[in-house]
Amino acid sequence: MGETPATAQAAFARFVRQAVEAARDERGWSVAEVATRSGVSRSTVFRWLSGEWQHHPELPKVRAFCAVLDVPLGAALRALTPPPADVPQPSPPLTDPRAEAHIAAIRDRLADPRTSAADRQHIRATLQLLALAESRAS
Repeated sequence: MGETPATAQAAFARFVRQAVEAARDERGWSVAEVATRSGVSRSTVFRWLSGEWQHHPELPKVRAFCAVLDVPLGAALRALTPPPADVPQPSPPLTDPRAEAHIAAIRDRLADPRTSAADRQHIRATLQLLALAESRAS
């Protein structure tokens, strides 16, 4: 498939890092556990985490990784195919102050050490459902 732009590598590394961190926080899984459960080798997962790969990751491996972690495959594919640098980016949407306040409250709740692990997991699961609902509507 040829050379892959560094931006795709960095974006996919961020995606993988977030998915692995969520698996650790929510399920107590290590990188090795994620690799074992997904059938993707540890060395491949570590290459993805570091962004040090020359060719696009194989789709069956990405699909298995996403499936075992319950993350949308579309998010992985978007990370792997960022828009070209010469394409003008749309201006960011106008923010809703109430929505921003809710998002800040959720972030604070997730960062608060008094928030139980069960509550954190519930918040993340709800956010994931909302994200999936939004991506289905697109």
